[in-house]
Amino acid sequence: MVDQQSLQKSLEGESRYHQLRDAVADYYYHVLLENGKILEKQHGPKCVTITGYHPEEYAANPRLWIDLVYEEDRPVIEQQIERVISGQPPTTSEYRIRRRDGQLCWLRKLIIPYYDADGRLMAYDALLRDITENKLSRQSLQQSEENYRLLFDDDLTGDYVASTDGEIILCNRTLVDIFGFTCREQAIGSNLRGFYSDPYSWDTLVERIRELGTLNRFERITRCNDGRTLHVVETVIGTFDEKGNLLRLKGYIFDDTHSRVETAKLRQRTQDLEDAVEQRTKEIRAERSHLEAILDSALDGIISIDRLGTIQTINRSAERLFGYARAEMIGQNVSMLMPSPYHEEHDGYIQRYQKTGERRILNSVREVAARRKDGSTFPVEVSITEVDNTLIYTGILHDISERKQLQAHILQIAEDEQRRIGHELHDGIGQELTGLALFAGTIVELLDAIPQESSEKTVRHLHELPFSTLRSLAARVSSQLNATNTHVRQLAHGVMPVQIEPRGLQAALSELAESFESHPHVNCRLKSSASVVVADNATATHMYRIVQEAINNSLRHSQATEINITLARKDHHIIIEITDNGIGIGVQAIDNCDRMDRRAGMGLRTMQYRCGLIGGTFHIENSPTGGTSIRCLIPEKSIKEN
Repeated sequence: MVDQQSLQKSLEGESRYHQLRDAVADYYYHVLLENGKILEKQHGPKCVTITGYHPEEYAANPRLWIDLVYEEDRPVIEQQIERVISGQPPTTSEYRIRRRDGQLCWLRKLIIPYYDADGRLMAYDALLRDITENKLSRQSLQQSEENYRLLFDDDLTGDYVASTDGEIILCNRTLVDIFGFTCREQAIGSNLRGFYSDPYSWDTLVERIRELGTLNRFERITRCNDGRTLHVVETVIGTFDEKGNLLRLKGYIFDDTHSRVETAKLRQRTQDLEDAVEQRTKEIRAERSHLEAILDSALDGIISIDRLGTIQTINRSAERLFGYARAEMIGQNVSMLMPSPYHEEHDGYIQRYQKTGERRILNSVREVAARRKDGSTFPVEVSITEVDNTLIYTGILHDISERKQLQAHILQIAEDEQRRIGHELHDGIGQELTGLALFAGTIVELLDAIPQESSEKTVRHLHELPFSTLRSLAARVSSQLNATNTHVRQLAHGVMPVQIEPRGLQAALSELAESFESHPHVNCRLKSSASVVVADNATATHMYRIVQEAINNSLRHSQATEINITLARKDHHIIIEITDNGIGIGVQAIDNCDRMDRRAGMGLRTMQYRCGLIGGTFHIENSPTGGTSIRCLIPEKSIKEN
């Protein structure tokens, strides 16, 4: 009877244990031990719900239970088991396992040990509960707190929550620093009333919040605990209950003091800079006015252009020189002041210099033709310089019309004198020599006739005299007079090469080319257009002399065997060109000629000078096929004016 009662109590106790075990654990497993070593594990049927594995699978694989444990958490389980086996009081542990479906699951594990009569550990129960949801909730809450702390404590604005009476309920570190509190604990519980004054006293602020709900970014002056004055920008938001009663205020304060101070300094520096700029502007204007006065007093025209050839500045002399008003020239391309072909080629000169750096016209004095507003052209002497590598160019132009007229007048006097000498040689001395030659010829004829009409006695008498010597001398005098007459006529023709007639230039050039045909190993040809008419004898003479000098240079220096002369008319211009097949001309000589340098040869300078006198442009260059090419371009208008 007693045994039955004991058995009944044992069964009741075991039943209560199972109920308690099921109440505290989602599933359990029982571990049998012997001499501190695990003999067997018996997993309860609820293990499938938690781990996804059945008890039979645990029985088949004794390491399955430890393999499920997340690798980083295995030391926690191993330490817990060691404590129980070593006889230490059991502790609760939390760890993660990897479920059969791959998801991580948090478990809380409690161990209940069983001891024999001798106090040795013979078994223990492991009670496990799934705490994944709680764990994730705590982690989420912790993360939220951390985020809140990051947003609140690390905010650059001073954030606070205060009651309607002004008591600080909550604040961040920035607010502590703004108002000079020593720590957050000192700030919390303090009152904000002392930090507000009219027009934004605390009571006024509360009333405005009740009316509006929010005051956004209003500026005010306040002070901190150490007495310093601050300028702050503040936003205050009210929190209301369901009935619309104001419960508390949330404020966000930004210390704008440093920004205000720096703004004031910047404003002062800006004002100082503006004053300095204004003063410097006045000085520059005064300097510019002084410079303009100097430039305007210059007798020569002064023009500056940019890298595109656009006129930037001009002086009064340039206005008078070209007949344009200053406003008509500023902003226009400088080619407007040039006749053809300079007008079309000018921009190319600038682009070539900027691309290659080759200074063909810079830092030199050149004679060129310029064009006035009325279309008339006149010769100028121009020097161009670059202003300190700024791609701004300054040109100084000197009107050389009077000088050219004087030079032309002097040359005309020389030409007239040559013409007078030529006339005297041709009409005076030439005629006298012709008469003497006729007299000498008559004497020879008379002497030749005497023997035919005389008797034998007379003939014998004449033979006895030095008759033959006399006749020989008369014949020589006649021959020498004829030769001298021919030479004098050639000299006269050289002095007056071009006859005063419309086609005189073509005829003279034709004779000149034929005269060189007799030169050994030289072929000289003239190609002339029938439309070329040069009625002005002075102009024609200059052109003839240019061709004559060019041919002489080809023979003396270029060692040419082929010389071609071209006389043509194109685009209201008379073109005369001389080309040869010689060794060409040096680049230095071309540059010296372009710059009218004294180092250029006298022949080149003379040709260029003559071309300028008749209003033409002179070009000399090496031909692409070899040899030298000289080209003169004379406007028909200049010929008519001459």
